[in-house]
Amino acid sequence: MRILIFIIYIVVSIGVLAGCCSIQPSTSAKITATSTLSLTACQKADSMWNDKIIPTIYGDLPALTAPGVLDLFSLAKTCFTIRSLTNDSDELDVGHRKLVHAWGAEARFRFVSSKSARGYTGIYESGSDCVIGRLSMATKPTKTTTVPALALKFFISGHTSENLHIMNSTSGQESHNFFEMPFSNIIPPPDSFAKRLMLKLFRKAAVAYGAKDPDPTHLTVEHLAKIQVDGTAVVTPKSPYRLVFKPTMAAGALMKDATVDTDFRQNLARYPIDQVMYDVYAMDEGESADDLPVNKLVGHLIPTSNIVASSYGDEKLNFRHNMEK
Repeated sequence: MRILIFIIYIVVSIGVLAGCCSIQPSTSAKITATSTLSLTACQKADSMWNDKIIPTIYGDLPALTAPGVLDLFSLAKTCFTIRSLTNDSDELDVGHRKLVHAWGAEARFRFVSSKSARGYTGIYESGSDCVIGRLSMATKPTKTTTVPALALKFFISGHTSENLHIMNSTSGQESHNFFEMPFSNIIPPPDSFAKRLMLKLFRKAAVAYGAKDPDPTHLTVEHLAKIQVDGTAVVTPKSPYRLVFKPTMAAGALMKDATVDTDFRQNLARYPIDQVMYDVYAMDEGESADDLPVNKLVGHLIPTSNIVASSYGDEKLNFRHNMEK
């Protein structure tokens, strides 16, 4: 462990001094984005699911691995990490691969807005039937720790997609139940020296991006209030400050017996279609996330397909991290 911390420290130090690399946006991704821009939201979701994810479902699941030392050197380059904030394409750049959250599984989702959406606008108000999500682990699970997370892609008619990243913490949890803990766009600060060093890399990229709040533990959710699924901009948007995705009791029960020896992707594949996975709560700034009364419920997240693992999801699918400038 001390050796790993020393390596990360050296990587961070090099990252501070390193110049920018030369990763270029994917030409194929640009062409794909241009060709699909005029489609409706659900036509885009259909295209990604039917033409890219389903044909690349794994026959045999690849072994789960953790980021290596060379991956840490890539993360140390600001121009590599900053693309997580600037790449609004649905696909990764050529030469850019997932170094964390490398392994996951995808599903189609429906976000059903509650009738008491507290006046929030955009997708919070309308909901969406055209969502693709990826459930992943930040790194290879160990006997004592897993770090689950969820990324959601809300497709918008005639517009680039809007994305959302949520998790419980970078420290993870002792349980191997993917649905043990709630997820949020705001998470606690890292609890270890090594993770704090990694956080420094992402903060450096956020500063270079020009983020109003460069804290990597706080991703914004205002963008979901600013646009409708049909592409119409909201004139007077109203957004929550924080979202909490609380797994349902049924979701938690599905994986209550999960262990390090059971691949989380196989466990997720058993999730029933059309069964609510998360109840979604929203809080304004200053409101506590410890108490989740019914009047803070803004919707439900429901899978509308089987959950599948695919090479497209692991190697090409991109979810932009959102920070307000």
